[in-house]
Amino acid sequence: MKLLRLIALIIYSIFILVYFKKVLLPKKQGIQFYLAPIVINLMIAVPSYFLLDERIVIYPLMAAMMLITFLLFHCNWIQVLFVGVFYIFTLYSSLGVIVSLHSMILHVSIHEVIQNDVHEVFFIQAVLLSVSLILFFRKFFLSDARIKHLFNNKGQLKFIVGYLCIQLVYLTLINDGLFREVNQSWFSSLYLLSCIISKLWFMFVVNHTARVTELLDFELHTHQLKEQLSRQVRHYQAYQRFTESFRIFRHDYEQFMAITKSLLSKQEYRKAEQMLDTMQDCMEKEISIHKTYSNNVILDAILQDTANLCNEEGIDFNAYIHLSEKVTISDLNLVRIFSNLIENAIEACEKVTDSNGFIEINSKQTDVWQVIEVVNSNTSKIIMRNGVPQTTKPDKDYHGFGFMIVKTTVEELGGQVFIAQDPLNQTFKLTLCIPKH
Repeated sequence: MKLLRLIALIIYSIFILVYFKKVLLPKKQGIQFYLAPIVINLMIAVPSYFLLDERIVIYPLMAAMMLITFLLFHCNWIQVLFVGVFYIFTLYSSLGVIVSLHSMILHVSIHEVIQNDVHEVFFIQAVLLSVSLILFFRKFFLSDARIKHLFNNKGQLKFIVGYLCIQLVYLTLINDGLFREVNQSWFSSLYLLSCIISKLWFMFVVNHTARVTELLDFELHTHQLKEQLSRQVRHYQAYQRFTESFRIFRHDYEQFMAITKSLLSKQEYRKAEQMLDTMQDCMEKEISIHKTYSNNVILDAILQDTANLCNEEGIDFNAYIHLSEKVTISDLNLVRIFSNLIENAIEACEKVTDSNGFIEINSKQTDVWQVIEVVNSNTSKIIMRNGVPQTTKPDKDYHGFGFMIVKTTVEELGGQVFIAQDPLNQTFKLTLCIPKH
């Protein structure tokens, strides 16, 4: 009968992995994605069932799921731990609900229930209950988009993992009573109530932390939009100064031209030439230089503001981005991508001590892709993890989201991000490939 339990366990393992496949980036695709949980479960679960006490068998099973997650997904240690604890907690609490219900219905102790020959059927029922609750919770409370936000916030995820570990230890301690032949009916009620409350409280905690994470992301995006609004205001003011200076020059230009025509008519060519030189000097002094950095208004405002900031910080800045009409990208995504890229580039240039830093941004196009390259000075060693540079700031839970936001946004558009570091020339290059439609 343990064969049925093993089959149910493998099916549940595959279900959990498919569930998280929409949240985490898989390393493997195809048959390997489904073959790995079968092989690893057979290698770990089978010896555990036959050699270990049932009270501690959950721990090697949790370790097996963590190993599978690490092998199949691009993820950090806290995400791996979450998947493993989530996998065991949902199944363990569901099994507690099933056996305690049968105990109360049959008016026998839970110990007698688990000694029954149909105990394997209870395990299958627990798997079905866990799957049903996860699908229900996913549909009505925690969508894939919300859990993605949660997975990108390491601080909130640590809190949930800590809570799950405490709940799992608590249920393990209560579960110890199953093997001590506690025959009182109150124990079945206590066990049932503990499992149900644990499940409900887990749903509440996850839902609450997901809402908090969404609010933090919303605050971050609002801050970015405020910064972009400030950039656009400064961009508009600069353009307004350019327009005003041109209007003043136009007024003087009419007088200059009238005088010049009069001098030419009197054949005073030397004075007319001097007047033209004076007009040119006046134009160069009075008309503000308005340089264009992009054919997109929002992007041009971002780059204009960056140019002013780089000028203040002594950073060499050179950029021009021509966005193809075939590239579909919202203004918000433009802000999210380039605000974070430029902020990271400026931070890297500020750390350059032996010479002035530089930032170069250019674009090119192929038949399929809009390619944007950002190159900047970089003297710090970059630590890569899951394809994303890690922040060097001490508070890593609340910093280092910039590259992650860029990567996530570009990939949601169907594009790709490539990162290259040249320690010899002390440069950092980031290439965005955004598909044309």
